[in-house]
Parts: sequence; C-alpha cells; structure tokens
Amino acid sequence: MKCVSYTRTLPWKNHQSELTIAEQNQRIAAYLAEHKELDLQKKYSDRKNDEKARTAFDQMTNDGVERKFDCIIVASMYYCGPDFPAARQVIKETLYATGIDLIVLDESLDTRMASRKEVEDYFEAKRCEMHAEIMFAWRKKQGAGFRLTYSVPFGYIRRNGESSMVKDEEVSPYLNEAFSRYASGQKMRNIAKWLNEQGVEPPMRHKKRILGKPYDEEPDLWTTDMLRCLFRNPTYTGAAANGSRQIIAENCHEPYITKEQFYAFPCNMREGENKISIRKSYKKPNPLAKHIVCTCGRALCWHKDKKTGEELFYCRYCRAHRENGKNLKVLAATIYKNVMDALELEHLEEEKLAAVIQQGAGKKAIEGVRAERSIQMKSVLAELNMEQFRRVPLYESYMANEITEEQYHAELMDYEEAHRKLNERLTAIMEDTLVWERALSLRNPWIQQMAQYKAPEELDRNFVKKYIEQVTVTLLGDGQAEISLTMKTDEWKKMLGRIKMEGTDDGLSLIHI
Repeated sequence: MKCVSYTRTLPWKNHQSELTIAEQNQRIAAYLAEHKELDLQKKYSDRKNDEKARTAFDQMTNDGVERKFDCIIVASMYYCGPDFPAARQVIKETLYATGIDLIVLDESLDTRMASRKEVEDYFEAKRCEMHAEIMFAWRKKQGAGFRLTYSVPFGYIRRNGESSMVKDEEVSPYLNEAFSRYASGQKMRNIAKWLNEQGVEPPMRHKKRILGKPYDEEPDLWTTDMLRCLFRNPTYTGAAANGSRQIIAENCHEPYITKEQFYAFPCNMREGENKISIRKSYKKPNPLAKHIVCTCGRALCWHKDKKTGEELFYCRYCRAHRENGKNLKVLAATIYKNVMDALELEHLEEEKLAAVIQQGAGKKAIEGVRAERSIQMKSVLAELNMEQFRRVPLYESYMANEITEEQYHAELMDYEEAHRKLNERLTAIMEDTLVWERALSLRNPWIQQMAQYKAPEELDRNFVKKYIEQVTVTLLGDGQAEISLTMKTDEWKKMLGRIKMEGTDDGLSLIHI
C-alpha cells in the first residue's frame, strides 16, 4: 500500500507534549519498520515558524485527490494539519471519502481496520477534546488579564506587539468627561448632544478611521444607545470581561472609572453584588407545559384570569368548534389535583405488582415467556438445519459438474442470505426474551421509577419531567374534566399485563395469562 507521512511544527504552542519534526519522523519510521505492507512514497512537512503554515498540507491534499497514495500517517492529530477544523474537513470529508486511509500513531487509529461509524465517533470525540483544551487555555489567558481579540473598546488602543491596552489620548479627555457627567446625574441624551457638539466621532466611525477602513455607512452622531453600551461595560473599570460582561480579572489596564462608580450608574444598578437574576427567579406558571393535551390532540392553553386571578386550562380548537365550547375550561388547580391523584394510584398499583412479583408471579410469567420463545427458537433452528443440509448437495453437484460455477455461486449467495436472516431471527428472539425477563421482574423500569415516587407538596416542572410523558384531558364542561396519564415508562408497565391480579377474601391471587 502506497503511503505518505505528514509532519509539522506544532500549531498549538501551549500543548504540553510538543514533538519536534525529527521526533515525529522517528515515530513514523518505527511504525513503518513493523508494517512492511506500507510503502512510504513521500514525506510532507510544514516547517515554517508560522503556526498556520499549510503549503505542504495543501500539496498533500491535492495529491490525495489525484490518488497518488492510499494512506496518510501522522504522529498525532495535533500535527495533522494547520488546525483541527481544517484537518478534519480535508482528511475526513475529502480524502477519507475518496478512499484515502488515515493512521494516527498516538491514538492507535487505523481507518483501514475501522468502520465508518468508528471513524465518525473518533473525529467527534477528538473535536470535543480539542475544543475543551482550547477553551481551557483561552480562559487561563483571560483570567490573567489578556484580551484575546484584536478589537478593543472605544477609548483604548493597543500598541504594536503589546497585548495590554492603553488609553487612546485622542478621545480619553472626552470619555473622562462623559463618565463624570453621567456620574453626576446628567441624562444620556444631554451627554450625547455634548459629544456631538464637540465633534467627537462615534465608536465605530472612530475605529474604522484609525484602522484606515471606509466608514461612509457608519453613523456620524452619538446616540443614547451608544452611550449605554459604554456605561454598562465593566472594561472601563480596568477589568477584563467576557462577552456577557462578566468580570474575569481586575486591574488589567488603566481605568476610566472606579468599580464603585460603575455600579452606582443608574443603568448598572442591577449589575452589582446584590443583583437578582430575573431568569433564575422566574418560575414557569404552568408545570405541565408541553406535557398536557386535549383529547382532540391539540395542546391545552394555560391562562390566568386578570379579574379573578384564577389559573385556567382550555382548548382553543374545542372552544371554537364544539357546541357550548366557551364553557370548556377547567381550573388549573383541578387538573393538578387530578394528576397528583392519578400518580398516587400509579404508585399504589406499583406496590401491588411489586408485592405479587416477590411472591413468585414474576417467575411464573417468565417461565411462560421462555416456553413460548423456546418453541420459536426450535422452529428457527430447524430451518437452519434444513439450510445446512441444502449446502452439502449444492457443493456435491458443483464438484460433479452438474451445475456451472455461476449457478453454484448464485445459489450459494441465496443460501448465505437465508442463513443470515435466520440468525438475525434467532438473535431477536433471544434479545426479546431478555427484555421480557427484565419486564416481569423488579428490574422493570416502571416499577423502579414508581418505587422512587415521592409526592411533592405541589406539582412542579422537574417532577413532571421525571415521571410524566403526557397528560390527556377530556373537557366535559362546567369546569369538569377527566384525565389520563402516560408515564415515561408506560411501555414497560404494559408488559406487566402478563400478570393479572384478582381480589379475593384472602388478599390477592395471580392468574398467569
């Protein structure tokens, strides 16, 4: 098999296990010495100091597309291309798709021996791993105060070759005054008017001018929205902040205002230490949302009456298309109570079934299933034996020249296909038996789930998600309704129908169906 190798200087300079190109070549040579079937045709190597160098990588890609080789060998996925997304795109999406295999020594990956799914899983796992490593390095730098983007906020500049920011002397006097005016209680619109009178360029227009980019389409006047973005940015306190304005590190550069002044701004009153997250404190009023439907198949609407404060459920479709439809509404509290009552009945049913299984009903039911599946397995095995007997005379006919080679191979393929299908049936019966053995025992997922049931004081979202798949409501009018529950493990509960319970004077007796 014709193969090539690819080596490069490390794209990620902070990786702890950095290998030189010479070390990569040594590993590849040692592997080739053990695998004589591989014939090394060419070595590709990007040796430039530029970590994004990809001249050799691009040449290898072009040669691969032209099928000048059959396999690529690399020491590690870290050295597989200029960066992982590029390597993944080219090697997995282009070269592998055209029949070029990949051998990664550190990962013991050899696509010649792996299925397509295994290759897909490998690249996905590696993508997640590398993303995590990149994010760790990114957050480490950010926590140390480094600004990881070229872009800097208005009022700051970054000198060539420096990572830290310094004040922009051209606009810093005006920005200092703007912060001072806002701290003293002046309105944003008045500050914007003052900046426009002074001829100060708005942020984007100023940024594009100093970068030498055209800015005709950028606004040439300050607005209150522009100022609000500035006054709400904690970077002006000297801190490093992420995209959500969360402070990562403090005292990273010269500030325009203090932290105390920043949180005293009217627009930042909720951003201080006593901030209460609106999203976290918000409580969804309908715990059954996305889990409650009408018998017509449509989702029930939740509504709170502004006059009475009552929470109601109704079906928009039934109210419009049924006689006396406007009366088809029911108090949410009634629905919630009915759901809790139904769950309690489910729990009691689970306790009864668990008890009778412990008394031996489960074993009897399993024996019945095994007897049925045994008959099925014997039938399939008989067919397999018949197919086996079919193969011997087929071979004998071929050896006696009674049939041609083409006829022999055609019938042999039919035999192998029939044999494969029978084996699949046999496997399916065995797997089905195992499922039933689980279903008719205390390992039944429905029994296990309901055994953990603890009735809450009131219905909540997490409780519903844990136990309930769907609540189906039949609206009867006059505030009345009937409900039926579909549990998360309802299919496993249905399988327990092989055990029937009957009430007697002595308690429960069992009938095996």
